[in-house]
Amino acid sequence: MKVSGNQEWVERKFSQCDLGNRRRTERLVKVAHAMLASPEKSLPQQNTTWADLKGAYRLFDQPDVTFHAVAEQQWQQTRATKPGRYLLISDTTDIDHFSHRATTGLGQLGKGDGRGMQLHSCLVFNSETKLIEGTAGALLHYRTNVPKNETRMQRLNRTRESELWGDLVEQIGAAPEGSQWIHVFDRGGDNYEAMCHIRLTGNDWVIRVAKLQRNVFTHSGEKTPLREVIKNGTLLGNYHLSLRSRPGVKARTAEIEVRVVPIVMPRPRHHSPWVKRCGIDELDMNVVIVQEVNAKKGAAPIRWVLMTSLPVATFDDAWQIIDDYEHRWLVEEYHKVIKTGCNVEGHALRTAERLEPLIALISTIGARLLQMKYLGRSQKHAKASTHVPSEWLRCLKIINAKLRIQKMTVYEFFRELAKLGGFLARKHDGEPGWQTTWHGYQRMQFQLDTLKKAGAI
Repeated sequence: MKVSGNQEWVERKFSQCDLGNRRRTERLVKVAHAMLASPEKSLPQQNTTWADLKGAYRLFDQPDVTFHAVAEQQWQQTRATKPGRYLLISDTTDIDHFSHRATTGLGQLGKGDGRGMQLHSCLVFNSETKLIEGTAGALLHYRTNVPKNETRMQRLNRTRESELWGDLVEQIGAAPEGSQWIHVFDRGGDNYEAMCHIRLTGNDWVIRVAKLQRNVFTHSGEKTPLREVIKNGTLLGNYHLSLRSRPGVKARTAEIEVRVVPIVMPRPRHHSPWVKRCGIDELDMNVVIVQEVNAKKGAAPIRWVLMTSLPVATFDDAWQIIDDYEHRWLVEEYHKVIKTGCNVEGHALRTAERLEPLIALISTIGARLLQMKYLGRSQKHAKASTHVPSEWLRCLKIINAKLRIQKMTVYEFFRELAKLGGFLARKHDGEPGWQTTWHGYQRMQFQLDTLKKAGAI
């Protein structure tokens, strides 16, 4: 994977967006350029002239400039995966605009004391190259008041937050020929309806179990609560896991057993009209149990219960499922990037409708920032000259004449970039964070612009 410069990247992601008017698309490209140069700043700080700022405000006020229209080009590019194995990692985060009192059209957050919307995103991760490909889709949800004394059937017949998981799966669709897509969900995505959507698209899943009390069928046809079924899983192997110390918890080495049990999950007795229409009466799958044994007194034992549509016959198969789920935190890091690195909650517009396309733009920029961080880790030994723009290398050489850019690896390049952002690179410092790397990147871009204006590059 070769990193492109900002201008090339923005053109590729936004220049063909259908916003109903070519001039709007050109304005979007201009706004995206300004945002990528200073993602943490507000629109007035990114668009420094009144004409540019007014143009940005006018852009987000157009009916054709929607969340979907701004992000669709990037989503389609991400979905066009090459043959390989990919994790589609989804999760929901709150976009809190409580402090923006003048903004209308927002929903409830938390227990009703917050104002904003929920962003449900799908991040695509190549499990073979260890690279983040981008986002394959996203949905916005506005939480409303739930009627008092609502029955279960009434709840199933209205729009629910749990539908986001299945709706996003349907939006993303089937994998291209030669690609294997595996949806990875935390416990929030543990619902029969979402798994039916995945089955209908021909993809696979790894989902952490939230409902151990549900009844399932064993291989012998016996209907039993899942919590009882997992006690009789087949032992595939064990391993030791080193756990770091935390406040109030000492470091320890945990002994982990890995078991598997096949199950058939019947359609729930209480289900939505869509589940009835889809025609899937049961789902066959494997359950992988990751359980700490012989835990020290006072230590909460580790346990993950993972459902998967993938075959699990050996310890290596189970280990792959565990590894897939362990990458789920990447989508949490992505949401952290758009909140802290791109300041999505700091932008104030008059209506939620105006905020939606702005959030789509910020979400795309956030994926770029996260990709930059992990490229340096996944392509450690690749030559920087074949993976990063040559002008970036020349700029670093001008900043630090001692660098030997011809022999520099991608890993070394990103560490040098992080040093510009304040990373000290001492032996005990570990790896630089994405914020430090991005601050270094911004400093390099400022220097690069200065050198270009002076004709030095």
